[in-house]
Amino acid sequence: MDPNFFYIDWERLFEVLVAIVVLSFLMERALAPLFESQFYIKRFQGKSLKEIIAFIVGVLVCWFWEFDALSVLFLKETITFPGIVLTGAIVAGGSKASIKLFRDIMGFKSGSEDIRLKARQKEATGGTST
Repeated sequence: MDPNFFYIDWERLFEVLVAIVVLSFLMERALAPLFESQFYIKRFQGKSLKEIIAFIVGVLVCWFWEFDALSVLFLKETITFPGIVLTGAIVAGGSKASIKLFRDIMGFKSGSEDIRLKARQKEATGGTST
């Protein structure tokens, strides 16, 4: 392919990025009842299960709706499995970024998340409350 024919369609790029961000937010909120439940927090805290679940759900969502960001950006006629997997991974990673935005920057936490953080602080200070 002649590199002179390659260009970035900024409008298309913006639409794909918005779709990824929106999908990340939706997926994060859809998984919140599981990840913020006392059942999950008590049994799976400190394990990498959350990331694995988010990745699998991200790939399944992108596969179901046939969303391949790379094929859209690079004007491919069909979607590809590697593109779907990569897009699903990006969406899953984006959901982690949205969690960070809401919890750490904007200060929004669920009740169970607040309890978990207070318990972690109590353990770190040796059982004394602050």
